[in-house]
Amino acid sequence: MKAILFDVDDTLFDYRGASRLGILGYLAALGEVADEDAGARWEELERVEYARFLTGELTFVEQRRERARAMASQPLGDAEADAWFAGYREHFEAAWRTFEDVTPTLAALAGYGLGVLSNSDTAYQRGKLHRLGLGDTFRTVLGIDTIGAAKPDPAAFLAGCAALGCAPDETAYVGDLLDVDALGATAAGLRGIWLDRTGTGGGSPGVARVTSLADLPSLLERFRVGSATQDR
Repeated sequence: MKAILFDVDDTLFDYRGASRLGILGYLAALGEVADEDAGARWEELERVEYARFLTGELTFVEQRRERARAMASQPLGDAEADAWFAGYREHFEAAWRTFEDVTPTLAALAGYGLGVLSNSDTAYQRGKLHRLGLGDTFRTVLGIDTIGAAKPDPAAFLAGCAALGCAPDETAYVGDLLDVDALGATAAGLRGIWLDRTGTGGGSPGVARVTSLADLPSLLERFRVGSATQDR
């Protein structure tokens, strides 16, 4: 391995935790019910509406408006939905943090070419990484707006390899989603690594699994000497 590409959300950045804290904090500030059911509903809305954006059914702004309308206690026009979502974002961004294993692991991997490949907007992820103190860590940051393809499309992974100047079989991809990240990368010829932070288990043949980024340096060393196994 000469290079490593990373997903961002729920891999480097605790997106799910920040989203949950953000929506519950915002609903509480609005005087509305802020419980675990509301948090779960918000998470499901994002999954559904963002998938519609990735397929081109909605624009990025429209998927945000749809989520806001579904959560708001009264009908919202476009401007009102935008304002509602902006209020949520204030609470969401206040909860931003990296996982504890991120900084030491990236320091340990300084000898590799490091990059980011995300199914989000490039400028947005660059800004996020900068705010999280990771702005100078990665050689390249790529999003769907600059690639023109979304994971698990092989074109997305191959664009990441090209940006790092490495062949697919010289590049690992690390992400929290087994299908979109690890299996998608493997199908494109990279070494797919599933970051299973919740310890779900299972996996797929040919895909390595780690439960913490702290396990990544030793896994890559085992790849180098040809002794890596599927799970860690």
